[in-house]
Amino acid sequence: MLVLLPYAGALLFSVTDGRLITIGTLPRLVGLSNFEKVVSSTGPEFGLVVAASAVFTLGTLVGSLGLGTLLGLAVTSLRPKLRGPLLALLLVPWIIAGVVVGYTWKLVYDPQIGLANAMLVPLGVGRVAWLLERWPAIAALVVANVWAAYGVVLLVVSSALTNVPQSLILAGQVDGAGTLTIIRRIVLPNIRRAFLLAALVAVVSGLNVFDLIFVMTGGGPTYQTETLALTMYRLTFRRGDIGEGAAVTVMLFCFSLALAIVYVWSWQREARKWR
Repeated sequence: MLVLLPYAGALLFSVTDGRLITIGTLPRLVGLSNFEKVVSSTGPEFGLVVAASAVFTLGTLVGSLGLGTLLGLAVTSLRPKLRGPLLALLLVPWIIAGVVVGYTWKLVYDPQIGLANAMLVPLGVGRVAWLLERWPAIAALVVANVWAAYGVVLLVVSSALTNVPQSLILAGQVDGAGTLTIIRRIVLPNIRRAFLLAALVAVVSGLNVFDLIFVMTGGGPTYQTETLALTMYRLTFRRGDIGEGAAVTVMLFCFSLALAIVYVWSWQREARKWR
């Protein structure tokens, strides 16, 4: 009940004309006009915001799943004495505050002193203004968020890998299967449900990221990297329009809820296969 209470408040405000500067006046009901204003906005266009959110979320999903799974496979292949310390070290980016991660990667992408351009110059590539152009900025944000978010995938996948029956792996090795074949035919099918959970967490976290993008680009250049989370902040705290900001919050909640429903359906479908 306590979890749903803030969303209930957001839903209530989303159908009112509430503003931060309004004092001593009760907000009036305006129906769905706030949602219409958000969708029809031209500064920035709602489609541009949704596209940026989708690309950022999809990039986070693919990158986090790929990197987290590869590292999980590598960690579980080590001896138990080495596995624990290495896993703890690899989880460090996940526990660092998003603001710190944002400022760190902002320095990495600095056009003058950043490590990213320093690595490109010896290859004959000119300096790139990573955070000042749309697609380089989105790519830079995805890389930074993957670095910050792969930890949850690593944790889930490595835990699931420890439950894969060793007898199946040994049987595959006896039959002459190579490492890649064992991973593809034995390991991954056995951790599919955990993989679905990791995917859901990666998608929801990517969809709701605010601090990292706010610190690195602030939604710029000219709203080109603004996501739904930043739109909610801009409308609520910069324009003082609580109603429109709450409308965006409700949209984010609906998107996340839809993803959760898809996950539960997929999980139940996988569970029936194992009965």
